[in-house]
Amino acid sequence: MTETTCDGLLNRRLMLEQPKRGYRIAVDTVLLAAGVPAEAGQTILDLGCGVGGAMLCVACRVPDTHVTGVEIQQELAELCQRNIQRNGFGDRAEILRADIVRFESRSAFDHVMMNPPYHDEARHDVSEHAGKRLANSGKESDVSLWISKAVEVLNSEGAMTIIHRADVLDRIVTEAQRYFGRIEILPILPKIDAPPKRVIVRARRGKTEPPRIFQALILHNQDGHYTEQAERILRHAETLFASV
Repeated sequence: MTETTCDGLLNRRLMLEQPKRGYRIAVDTVLLAAGVPAEAGQTILDLGCGVGGAMLCVACRVPDTHVTGVEIQQELAELCQRNIQRNGFGDRAEILRADIVRFESRSAFDHVMMNPPYHDEARHDVSEHAGKRLANSGKESDVSLWISKAVEVLNSEGAMTIIHRADVLDRIVTEAQRYFGRIEILPILPKIDAPPKRVIVRARRGKTEPPRIFQALILHNQDGHYTEQAERILRHAETLFASV
């Protein structure tokens, strides 16, 4: 096992334990958490939470929230529980081991966030590591299952936040429009003038309106360092859509 840190989150450092091999926390984890428009007193569900990186980032950024993670892999769920305890969130966070398709909740959440498997197993080489393969490989049609599960467990005014490959955006928007009226899209560029590789989509119930596309977030300058915008999000816990 190895440890990773998330610095600058409201002057607090998160210490997260994760496997040496397999799926590991990346920038996407923090970006997803930064995209969730949570407020104090609200509840957040993280579908496929892994070792708890995104859910603990939200808990750290927004006080008085309660976060719940759902994770199918036993090893990752156990690590998530340890990460919850070691960072002092035992009273505000919990982990449930379950397949998200079969997961049922007795309560409705204010927010659902998710980082579904990115790679279409029919078109991409999948990892030889069983845990990593399960975490980041699946069928592109699975996006529909993840979104429908989010809808199922959200309350009547709830919001969904998802990060995924940019080339899956049309599928995400088409599916989200079946359930949500307001859709916000944020492309994420690895550097200036590069095509987006990731996209964050936020969706809320309500009156139907055209999807709103925000100015893209550029992660890196030409010298490879993070841009000022990216630094504010990754190091200083700024809310993502408010910073672009």
